[in-house]
Amino acid sequence: MTKLKPAKRLESQFEYTKLQTLITSEPELKKLNKARLKLLCYLITSLIKVQKVGFRHLSEGYDSGATVTSNMRRIQRFFAKFEFPEEGFSRLIIRMIPVKGKYRIAIDRTNWKFGKRNINLLFLCVVYKGVGIPLIWKVLGDKKGNSSTAERKDLLGKFIEWFGSDMIEHITADREFIGEEWWEFLLEHGIPFYIRIKENALIGLRGGRFVNARRLFAPHKLKVAYFHPTSVTIAKVKVYVSGMKYIENGKLEYLILASPKNTRESLEIYRERWQIETMFRGFKSAGFNLEDTHLQDYGRINKLLCVIAIAFIWSYNIGIFKHDEEKPIKIKKHGRRAKSFFSYGLEEIAHALINKVETKIERLSGLFLSCT
Repeated sequence: MTKLKPAKRLESQFEYTKLQTLITSEPELKKLNKARLKLLCYLITSLIKVQKVGFRHLSEGYDSGATVTSNMRRIQRFFAKFEFPEEGFSRLIIRMIPVKGKYRIAIDRTNWKFGKRNINLLFLCVVYKGVGIPLIWKVLGDKKGNSSTAERKDLLGKFIEWFGSDMIEHITADREFIGEEWWEFLLEHGIPFYIRIKENALIGLRGGRFVNARRLFAPHKLKVAYFHPTSVTIAKVKVYVSGMKYIENGKLEYLILASPKNTRESLEIYRERWQIETMFRGFKSAGFNLEDTHLQDYGRINKLLCVIAIAFIWSYNIGIFKHDEEKPIKIKKHGRRAKSFFSYGLEEIAHALINKVETKIERLSGLFLSCT
């Protein structure tokens, strides 16, 4: 009877050694158990290859030479036992973003349902070249509504503790993120904000008169920005308001911003907030299909987000490099790029890993490490 040869290990050395070098370059992450660190690196590369978050799919992309069932058990144990060193990973992520100076922050929330259970996530992102880079996040539990002031303060408080409030250039956020206590918290830490308010929000004018926000903007022309010349009071906080009215889907809409700063750049700054939506698409339908996860334990979802975040940033950085240095992304007739930097980089890395193009893998890993 012919003796069977041991299964050949198919993985490139890159599949864990290069990522391991990157991850353990952050002092707090050097303490990670080596076996779990190796599995974390396999999960990141597997996610890039299969672009699905289900454990079955991840185990199929895990080229360890073991069976899919064995790989799946390892993944399950990892998510059950791995302790998430939150500050260490946030510091690692911030080093992966080639931004000098202060950070422009966007805060937003995304949610979906799995069965009857709500998955509700609050993100604090660094805005960088058309995308929000996830830095700190919070699983809000089984609710579908807005984040609370306490949850927002907890999220931003971690950034302030780890990096300092002086590293924030400004914060942008949508209509959910209003309120006296929240705004006072930002002002107390000297953080400028540009936050959209509801068109029916009450605005206190000089003389003690209150009007709905839209009344200040209704007399002005469509798509023409208006900057109110004096400060007003919203939720007992002194701010300046700016904005415009526009037509969307046949309906008159108002974009009205509140900020402690009186600047004509407010609308341009607020547009940065939309870059976090690019990140959400990358995490979901345009990339890793996060909404397909069957995880319901919030701690395990938190760990999955860590894997996705590193894979996302790696893909994004490679996409920018390839566009800037090698082959620019085609521009369509409407003036937009044919694909995002994230998609461009994801395709490049996935192709190298799936086809085991060793020279390309080494090159991409070198570029990845140089980003830090």
